[in-house]
Amino acid sequence: MKIIGYTAGTFDMLHAGHLNLLKNAKSMCNYLVVGVSTDESAQKKGKKTVMPFAHRIDLVRSLRYVDSVIPQ
Repeated sequence: MKIIGYTAGTFDMLHAGHLNLLKNAKSMCNYLVVGVSTDESAQKKGKKTVMPFAHRIDLVRSLRYVDSVIPQ
């Protein structure tokens, strides 16, 4: 049986806590989808991002625990 997991975040200035989150999420499923907040979405939440969305989504996409990345 294929178990699909989903988690999301801004992932601005990727750090060890993010990696632990994604590693743990992947341990609970066979396929992990990660939503990365767009710059506009982050601004609506009152956050100012340091890294542009394109860089953040590329970084998350490159991680071995992540099977698919979508904008959030």
